[in-house]
Amino acid sequence: MPLVSGATVITPPAQAGLDQGTALATLMAPTQACISLGAAIALNTVNLGAGPGVFPPGCYSTTGAMDIALSTTVTLSGAGVYIFKSAGAITTGANSRVVLAGGACGSDVFWTGVGATTLGAYTGALPAPTTFVGTIIDDAGITLGEFANLAGRALAFGGTVTTDKNTITVPTCAPFVPPATPAGQTASSKAFFPTTIAAGGVSRLTITLSNNNAGVATLDAGGFTDTLPAGLVIAPTPNAVTSCGGIAPAGVVTTGANSVSLSAGTTIPGGAPGMCTVAVDVTAAAAGSYTNTLPVLFTDQVESAAPAGVTLSVLAVSASGIPTLSEWAMILLASLLAMLGFAAMRKQAR
Repeated sequence: MPLVSGATVITPPAQAGLDQGTALATLMAPTQACISLGAAIALNTVNLGAGPGVFPPGCYSTTGAMDIALSTTVTLSGAGVYIFKSAGAITTGANSRVVLAGGACGSDVFWTGVGATTLGAYTGALPAPTTFVGTIIDDAGITLGEFANLAGRALAFGGTVTTDKNTITVPTCAPFVPPATPAGQTASSKAFFPTTIAAGGVSRLTITLSNNNAGVATLDAGGFTDTLPAGLVIAPTPNAVTSCGGIAPAGVVTTGANSVSLSAGTTIPGGAPGMCTVAVDVTAAAAGSYTNTLPVLFTDQVESAAPAGVTLSVLAVSASGIPTLSEWAMILLASLLAMLGFAAMRKQAR
């Protein structure tokens, strides 16, 4: 059985089917203003301007199957509603991930397909991270591969939901509040998701850079580097992405053992405020509270003060006790073995 934080309904009432049908019809309605991604497509290859696999809020559709390739990441960046609807099946490869950045909320993400939905297994180190985000509505059936953890809902009235050692959690998202950026200034903020993990687990670190100028802000010669506190490190598979711009090597996120950086020349769009994000997976081997404060953001515009720190809580993993025998049980076992040995010796002597 999966570990579920919400409700598990084995035999749902008829009204649930009607409600699911209404939701499905709304999602699949041709009146939805969707960006057509063409025929069968791998979402991790789609580049809408922020890099391959990075999607802003919106509706996205295909005329064929929709998939995410083996060991790749799709990032949903920005607060708003995300709808992915496939005219075929929805399939994710093993060890692929869908992650959130820039205020995106799992409660606002929806997936639906004409064919069945299959989430690939997670084969990395345990405990497994969240590998997929959003509400899946698919009456053709939903299959979650081994340790494919879902932050969302799996709704398949009339079909089946097949699980295998999965954790399913109902998303709870605090309202996204962009950093308070005075007029004419730039600023940075950061968040961990989830904010609490087990030792050895993975949290997604998202850094938001904001620019309250009408024009683009450009990072100074020193670039921008966030150094993590001692004990908190970049995960073995960083899944590092950025929606910030610039001509390479600007606009490219790089990671060290315990740091994430953007090079000089990276740009932050203008607006009120304009924003871009940097996201990377982090982990810690030891339990504790890890507070990280970003440095001041230096650009060709006016800088604001360094933001307050945010904290990631890491919990100790309780080891299962090794079963042992009591003193009397050991004496009894020794006596039994001695009797068996004596009987065997007598049998050989005959």
